[in-house]
Amino acid sequence: MPQQINLLTPILLAPKRYFSALTLLQATGLLLLAGLAAALWLQQRDRSAEGRHQALLAQLAVERQSLLVASASLPAPVDAATVQRQLLPLETGNAERLLLLQALGADAAGQRHSDLLSLVARSLPEAAWLSELRYAPGRVELLGGTLDTTVLRPWLGRLAAHPLLAGQQLAALRVERLGAPGTEAGSNPLLASDSSLANSRLPVWAFRVVSAPAQAASAATEGAP
Repeated sequence: MPQQINLLTPILLAPKRYFSALTLLQATGLLLLAGLAAALWLQQRDRSAEGRHQALLAQLAVERQSLLVASASLPAPVDAATVQRQLLPLETGNAERLLLLQALGADAAGQRHSDLLSLVARSLPEAAWLSELRYAPGRVELLGGTLDTTVLRPWLGRLAAHPLLAGQQLAALRVERLGAPGTEAGSNPLLASDSSLANSRLPVWAFRVVSAPAQAASAATEGAP
């Protein structure tokens, strides 16, 4: 059986070199290139961040300038006492208007001045007419004329029975014959508004009616038709 005998000592053989100078040089070169690339990337990133930061600072400066201009155009602060003094006349005016609306009956349907005027216009007899109508809460005054005094009482009764004049009654009724002795045009509203009636050949009577709350009304009547 053939055998081989090694006559060389293993220590005399050339050793295997895992990290040669060339390998180390190549590795160093790769590390340098990687470090240079990383440094360039970080530098570019810093420049981009710095650009965004500068743009943000410029935007903030513009907004700050706008705020300064807006704050400069704002009116000076007003003292609370001054505001209260300015609001006082407005509140007083609102209170007066509210009282006026309540007096006019604007809040209640069927209790307005126009409703009273419509009632008088619808119920007024053909032989009578009005020259003046005065209205206040709790009081109605009618001034007018008629060719037939017999139509006054039924007409006034219908008015007093209407819900608009509920709780009121005739406090005074006065009827005067126009052209009668002692009657002057200046003292009679009907003659003062139309002086031609004083010269009319028809019998014309001027009347004045006043209504008041029932508890305060007087049962006496001045004159008679």
